[in-house]
Amino acid sequence: MYRPALLRGASACALILASLTTAKAQVSLPQIVVGAAQRAPTTPPQDKADETVVTQKEIIEEKPPETDTAKLLEHQPGVSVQTGGGVSGIPAIRGLADDRLKIVVGGVQATSSCANHMNTPLSYTDPNTIGRVEVVTAVSSVSKGGDSIGGSILVTPKSPVFATPVVAPGVVTPASPIVVASPYPPVPYLPLPVPGTLRFGPNNEVLATGTISAFFRGNNNGVGVSANINMANDHWSLLYNGSWQRATNYHAGGNGDKVLSTNFMSENHAVTLGYQNEGHLFTFRGAYQNIPYQGFPNQRMDMTRNRSYSLDALYKGAFEWGVLEARAYWHQVFHKMGFLEDRFWLNHPMIALGRDFGYSVKAEIPYSDQDLFRVGNEFHGYRLQDYWPSDLTGFTQGFATPPGSLSRPFANVNINGGQRNRFGTYAEWERRWTAQWSSLIGVRNDIVWMDTGPGQSYTPFIFPNSPLLARANNLAVNIFNAQNRARTDINFDLTALARYEPEPGSVYEFGYSRKTRSPNLYERYIWPVAGPFTAMFNWFGDGNGYTGNLNLKPEVAHNVAFTGAWRDMSGANNWEARISPFYTYVENYIDGARTGGTFNQFPVANSYIFQIMQFRNFNAELYGVDGSGRVKLHESPEYGRLQAIGVVSFVYGRNLDIGNPQYCLPGAGLCSVASFLIKKGDGLWNLMPANARIALEHQIGGLSMAAETQLVAPKDHVSANKGEFTTPAYALLNLRAAYEWSNMRIDLGVDNVTDALYSLPLGGFDLTNYSRNAFLFGRNAGLASVRQVPGMGRNFYAGLTVRF
Repeated sequence: MYRPALLRGASACALILASLTTAKAQVSLPQIVVGAAQRAPTTPPQDKADETVVTQKEIIEEKPPETDTAKLLEHQPGVSVQTGGGVSGIPAIRGLADDRLKIVVGGVQATSSCANHMNTPLSYTDPNTIGRVEVVTAVSSVSKGGDSIGGSILVTPKSPVFATPVVAPGVVTPASPIVVASPYPPVPYLPLPVPGTLRFGPNNEVLATGTISAFFRGNNNGVGVSANINMANDHWSLLYNGSWQRATNYHAGGNGDKVLSTNFMSENHAVTLGYQNEGHLFTFRGAYQNIPYQGFPNQRMDMTRNRSYSLDALYKGAFEWGVLEARAYWHQVFHKMGFLEDRFWLNHPMIALGRDFGYSVKAEIPYSDQDLFRVGNEFHGYRLQDYWPSDLTGFTQGFATPPGSLSRPFANVNINGGQRNRFGTYAEWERRWTAQWSSLIGVRNDIVWMDTGPGQSYTPFIFPNSPLLARANNLAVNIFNAQNRARTDINFDLTALARYEPEPGSVYEFGYSRKTRSPNLYERYIWPVAGPFTAMFNWFGDGNGYTGNLNLKPEVAHNVAFTGAWRDMSGANNWEARISPFYTYVENYIDGARTGGTFNQFPVANSYIFQIMQFRNFNAELYGVDGSGRVKLHESPEYGRLQAIGVVSFVYGRNLDIGNPQYCLPGAGLCSVASFLIKKGDGLWNLMPANARIALEHQIGGLSMAAETQLVAPKDHVSANKGEFTTPAYALLNLRAAYEWSNMRIDLGVDNVTDALYSLPLGGFDLTNYSRNAFLFGRNAGLASVRQVPGMGRNFYAGLTVRF
């Protein structure tokens, strides 16, 4: 990673305030950088090979059609999104997803407080509130990792802006990633006020800026509104971000059948107070989210309430010795699951109360012209109470034998006062040895300790007529409570990167990293073992049931990657290309192992058979390649700029210790367990098959248009152990156009132009469709409707944004 010469002293630390293009008097919240202008770089700065950045330009383009923040990342090499709810997709980087990634939103590291991971970390922010997103691969600096093996997703919310720019002469601004744009400014056809000129106060010292947007998505009748309003003078700034959106169930392609349990409603609000003065920044951000409901087609239940609050305080300061950043945060959520109307009339809530809190302190210290040190310390605490309330009505009235025999006189406590704490410390050394060679070495230690109180079953007392399920769970919880549940893991991470820049415009980077992740509370502490009770613990979308394991060890990943990047240095910016093959070997990979137990889908007996799995440690490997490229096809004042952009990704993964039980008959538990003796390397769950996006973009003046083709290969390497479905290949065509003039922007587009019917490779088992058909029309109808969750059919969308 190129860095200008690093100098010691006050001149090495300064605030860079970048003016917005729409308002010369409006400046973004300062970014503190370490640099100096006394020595010019010998080669132009290059993008970091181990990360990509989703810029504000990309976010603006994707905001009209997308409701889910995770979907903003799908255009990045190596990134895929597993299906969740309408605003709760689960991102994956090179096949590793969910808790295997470190996801930070505005400094807050939120944990999924749900046994089905319905409230993923990215679900707590809306595309409207985001300034930029960094996607960091596993072979990356230890300063951006910790308790993760697959990489990091770092979300920076929109920053407050100040009314008066702060000049910082003598500092080299770090290069930003290439932003493809036409050199022709928008034409101001309408006589509207210029954005950034609205001022108040006796001396017009208060500047007011902002945007108001509205969107419509036709396939699922989705509507949304959002706003950003900023009030500031030269020292103080107050920013409000808010959004609301709602959608009904979307329709699949082809015959247009509804995909049930895909409806949702959500609202997000955030207020940020900022203060800057003489090289020091203070911000305080408070956020609130309310999701009244959100359907999940690949889960047995839906979200019927998710209400969260978060606070985040940040300080950045420049000193003679370097730059200091300190942050503290707190996040609390109330989460409730139940059944929406797409399923059946029976309802019984399941509740989780979660709380995250912590701090981080880090410093960048320029030691010499060639050396830069980074050190940091952080703490992340998490508390969880997960329980199912008592029910004396007989939740399974009419389906149990005798009716009402499964009444629950007591609450079922799954995680009782669970706590997970992590204390991390790291040190990193970055050095430029010559004009061509540079390196980065970092080490990190994370101490993770966790515990939980005793569990409790619905019927803690055994009666003569107690059903077998209750007896099994009672025995399991008694064994669980009798054990010492406290666990402590001492984890170490290491990263070593070498970078070679033989000439301007080309760079090669090779790296190795050792990354570690400790189990989450559910993986270690969920104790139910009987039938459909285990199915309530499943964030994979495979329909199976899962139970925990107190003896789990932390996952340790050994990652190796090589990256080559090239770009046109003629000054015309005609082309660029990047390719990165990688290999990952994971010790103690946490995966589900068949126990030999099975269960039928409630409430229809003798129907599809699901497996009862236990979390265990295995060895696994993943390898693949991802790349991206861009080439300018034409550029002239008369016809504007025409360019082609492409992204390609491929990953292959297998569990080296699990045999393939695909030849076992349904319900043949002994055969399933015996298959483990034959190590064939079963496929890892939910890996995106080879895929590519190719887009043709045209821009002239304020008009931009694009045609994009998404190509996805068949998914035939699957996890037979979990009953994963194969999916056929498909191709989608998407069209979009936008026009900007003065302070307005209009977006129009259509996704899946041909209305193709296709299965989402990462969609999981469509449990809502199966359960509803089996319940209403019988066992055979249910079995006939077994399928992967299908993708959305043709979708027209429109958006309008006004700036002031």
